[in-house]
Amino acid sequence: MFHSLNSRLLLSYITIILTCLVLVGLGLLVFVRSSPLWTRVGPLQLEAAAQATISALRQAGPLKSLSPEQLQALLAQAAEDQEVRILLLDAAGRVRFDSEGTWQGEQLEEPLNAPVAQGRVQGTLAGPAGGRWAFAGQAVPAADGSRQIVVVVAPRVRLMVLAWFTENFLPPLVRAGAVALVLSVLLALLVSRSVAAPLRRVASAAQALARGKAGTRASVSGPAEVQDLARSFNTMAERVEAAQRSQRDFVANVSHELKTPLTSIQGFSQALLDGTASTPETTARAAHVIHDEAERMRRMVEELLTLARFDAGEVVMAREPVELGPLLLACVERMTPQAQAAGVALERDVPEPLSVAGDGDRLAQVFANLLDNGVAHTPAGGKVTIAARRAAQARTVEVTVTDTGMGIPAEALPRLFERFYQVDQARPRGRGAGLGLAITKEIVEAHGGTIVAESVVGLGSRFTVRLPMGEESTQRQRH
Repeated sequence: MFHSLNSRLLLSYITIILTCLVLVGLGLLVFVRSSPLWTRVGPLQLEAAAQATISALRQAGPLKSLSPEQLQALLAQAAEDQEVRILLLDAAGRVRFDSEGTWQGEQLEEPLNAPVAQGRVQGTLAGPAGGRWAFAGQAVPAADGSRQIVVVVAPRVRLMVLAWFTENFLPPLVRAGAVALVLSVLLALLVSRSVAAPLRRVASAAQALARGKAGTRASVSGPAEVQDLARSFNTMAERVEAAQRSQRDFVANVSHELKTPLTSIQGFSQALLDGTASTPETTARAAHVIHDEAERMRRMVEELLTLARFDAGEVVMAREPVELGPLLLACVERMTPQAQAAGVALERDVPEPLSVAGDGDRLAQVFANLLDNGVAHTPAGGKVTIAARRAAQARTVEVTVTDTGMGIPAEALPRLFERFYQVDQARPRGRGAGLGLAITKEIVEAHGGTIVAESVVGLGSRFTVRLPMGEESTQRQRH
């Protein structure tokens, strides 16, 4: 029944108002009961008033000698002095005298409690006009020798307060509660609309996005929490659309990169099948092309799998001290044959022992890829230098790979580490699919580092890798 936000808010407001009304009513009752405006006359006070009244009568003379008029006059004076109500009852329970005059001549329906020690009586009785009354009294002899009772009575305070409260406070309290309920319903409707309407707009935007409607955004309105929700949804929508674009680009790039080798493999394999490549030279050339293109596809598949593992968070990097000097020397030695074949000089510059915390194999992959790119994009007679230094930032090492190649256009630098992105003007035919730098960036960031590229067309490029310094280098620095 109360599944919608509107109904829940309405029920909440009604519950709050009713709770407040009950608490206010109880508070008023406690206040009235404790108010000094009401005289609390308990059994001890009634007993004391009765004894004081009897003492005053006895001071006037023997009780049997007092006439009814004298007795009533004394009782009236005692009631005025003690601010109580005094009754004079005969043995049958008929009221012979009432200091307030309203019960005089009335017959009490309930007999008084049995006399206690020395003729005293006490308890409660029902008044002729209703209500419960507490009393305390004393049996005294009448002038004619009959038995009569002087009684001091007072209303039971709690019943009187409840009756007064019911009569004076309850009706306006009920009316005020009804008005509060109506106002609370209207307020709940206004509040629920101000909250639910923006939420419905966010829900509609989410449904539109789920249906594939691009560019869907939720309007930022309503309470602060709903605005935060709308902003979070819009951020999520932007990321979803970016992921979809990346997925489409990925499929298109993979298709494009696979198309060329597959076409070559298909063409040369067909030449082998139909006998076009009939001479040993043409057969060897066809087999060589098929092998190279298959190797290129294998490398691309491995790179794609590596990136997929990074995206899934499945790549675990070792955290061990890695000496950069020996690591960079090994990378240079592996690249030396390729550099000599291209006529490019390789240099290593590590003036002091430096250590980083990380995975040695993965870091070797980073620097080998940067050296490979540098050699590939540097013409014969050029130079590629890899250097390591302490960075200006505390506990950081900088490794730079600098070449004297053709350089990278400024507009290409922001996209250089994107997957499948290639600078066509600087790309020799038959090289990779544009995934090497993307993998390099993932590995560096997984080590808590950064990589940036700088270049001037015609002068060369420089890649700077910053990595956290290892404990050994930190200790050397302290010494």
